[in-house]
Amino acid sequence: MSNNHLRYIILTGLFVIPFVPFVVASSLFFPFITGKAFVFRLIVEIIFATWLVLAIRDESYRPKFSWILGALVTFLVVMGVADFFGVNSFKAFWSNYERMEGYITLLHLGALFFVMGSMLKTQEVWNKLLATSLGASVIMAIYSFLQIAGKVTINQGGVRVDGTLGNASYLGIYMVFHIFFALLLFVRFNKDKWKKILLAVVALMNLVVLYFTATRGAILGLIGGILVTFIYLLFKSEKGDKIRKVALIGIVGLIIFIGLFIALKNTSFVQRSPVLSRFASLSFSELETQGRYFVWPMAWKGFIEKPVLGWGQEGFNFVFNKYYDPRMYNQEPWFDRAHSTPLDWLIAGGALGLLAYASIFLALLFYIFRSKGENLSKNEKAIMLGLISAYVFNNLFVFDQISSYILFFTVIAYIHSHSPETNLSLWDKISIRIRKIFENDAMKPVIEASTLILTAAVIYFVIYLPWQQNKNLLAVLKLDSAGTLEAIEVYTKPLAGYGMGFSESLEHISQTAMGIAANSNASTELKQQVFNLIDKSFVKQLQVDPDDARYKLFYGIFLSRFGWYGRAVEQLTDAQKLSPKKQQIYFELVNNLLFDGKTDAALQDAKIAYELDLSYNQTKLLYGLVLLASGEKTLSDQILEGVLESDIIFNDGYLNILLALKKYDQIIAVAKRRIELDPENFQHSITLTAAYLQVGNRADAIQTLENMIKLEPSFKDQGEYYINQIKAGKNP
Repeated sequence: MSNNHLRYIILTGLFVIPFVPFVVASSLFFPFITGKAFVFRLIVEIIFATWLVLAIRDESYRPKFSWILGALVTFLVVMGVADFFGVNSFKAFWSNYERMEGYITLLHLGALFFVMGSMLKTQEVWNKLLATSLGASVIMAIYSFLQIAGKVTINQGGVRVDGTLGNASYLGIYMVFHIFFALLLFVRFNKDKWKKILLAVVALMNLVVLYFTATRGAILGLIGGILVTFIYLLFKSEKGDKIRKVALIGIVGLIIFIGLFIALKNTSFVQRSPVLSRFASLSFSELETQGRYFVWPMAWKGFIEKPVLGWGQEGFNFVFNKYYDPRMYNQEPWFDRAHSTPLDWLIAGGALGLLAYASIFLALLFYIFRSKGENLSKNEKAIMLGLISAYVFNNLFVFDQISSYILFFTVIAYIHSHSPETNLSLWDKISIRIRKIFENDAMKPVIEASTLILTAAVIYFVIYLPWQQNKNLLAVLKLDSAGTLEAIEVYTKPLAGYGMGFSESLEHISQTAMGIAANSNASTELKQQVFNLIDKSFVKQLQVDPDDARYKLFYGIFLSRFGWYGRAVEQLTDAQKLSPKKQQIYFELVNNLLFDGKTDAALQDAKIAYELDLSYNQTKLLYGLVLLASGEKTLSDQILEGVLESDIIFNDGYLNILLALKKYDQIIAVAKRRIELDPENFQHSITLTAAYLQVGNRADAIQTLENMIKLEPSFKDQGEYYINQIKAGKNP
């Protein structure tokens, strides 16, 4: 294959990448994330391998050195070391389907940078790539307009548009990048009126979509970025320069705009707007209700514990478990990100990781300020500074994902390619040695063949196997919870080996298995085989990752649903040690202790859960109801003071506690009271029937069913079936 053919393959791949955000793989688990990541990785692997061959053949396609390249390589090396020594190095490398990040993604992004920085060397080709990306943003904007009009479903629900990204925050920063891309080409095509008009329209479309994402970080980042652009132009332009006047007007306009919004934020117009009201509600008191208010201090504690190299990528969940704040009971149960990019890198790579990450931005700023006019014009520098400022501000409150990563690495490759080549003796020595290898004609075919074989292997292990695992998981999730004995093969496939996606597969398949355990129509043999499979898989998972409270908890819940209360207590106790302030663990632990006959221990743990945060009504109920069921009515009355009788009577947790303690007489009393308060709900009568059967009172069980048939004739066939089963000595 000729060098021209290789070059066209690479350029085709680079010009396809801007359309990756449109990939939504409905046939995969986490369709908005996995599909994009798999396609991106495949393209990068192909073009990187092709570029390697081209670089071997032609020295002009080999990378030049810049401090941007040096900073990026340093970041990759530091994070590689941090991930290797991370708490869970396997997950740090591979990540999971929900995020599709990890070190494997950093390597692909680094490869993209090398290809872009080496292949896109002229202003013309960069203009075409940015224009292509803007064209993609127009399609995204049109799709978003259809969401606004109600013609296309907003994937995350609500009124905040999310395009094909599945999250309004992701779409917000996507639009910010493209607004600045439009501005960059706008100043480039200074003498082409129609192109400038078209770019203005594109920027306006993106701005409208950005508004309807209601993403505060992205919108405020855009405002701040434009302000930085104007300030730079104001100080770098000569007196009398037209652009200086524009910058001054822009600064004043932004200040007036912000002032007007603050003055009008309490008006009915602003409060009725789902977008504007989100900005009007910004305050410290609102921050105290958000997850960030709790997880940011956790992240800092995690950094203090591992300050040098951190916990490795995907390590924040360990920090979240260990330093969990019990006041978070009404938030999401699991956080795997600090929701702040600097904090996330601080956790993932410690101080060295954050410094290496920050060095990329320092290198960008160095070349923006130091580059001469032939590399970047004054206006282009101003726009780049604005874009970087907007991106950094946005990332103070969110984390990156594949779409924003692609755009950010496009920017750093752009600035790298426009920077003057920097002489570095070490880089020169490395280049000379590599050149000697490549100039050996006998070695070239070997290297090219090796590259092809290695690329095929990478595609198999990095793309095909995780993709197949994802498909196998989805096949399980589509099964009926009753299942058949033949279905065991479907359950086995995602858990056959330990690879990417095993942990997520185990988590979700165990939940499906619990549905089978509770389904009376599922055969005993199927239940046993499913139990054996998942039980062994949990053992395998905890051997690889023994310090994750999340999987200890899930294992405990799984064992509990299959009646293994003693083993469940062991796992839940371990989970409690790993996450001592998470109430969810105590709920499960108390129930299993009760079923395991350890009432005193259950009372003690219920009390601990209650005292973690006295404002949490669920732990208050748990402790009070365990006391009540245990006969300690005086203390129970104190704890449950102000709780309505109906809240106790209709609390299924109370029935579970009574059942665990085998207080069937009290269950009968509760069921009768439920029937009095809610006579139309037949489930209460079924509960009463089951309680009668537990105490051997078959006559009253039959009488209850007969009363149900009288009240609801449609229940006759089912009721008579139950009655016949009871008369035959069975407990239906």
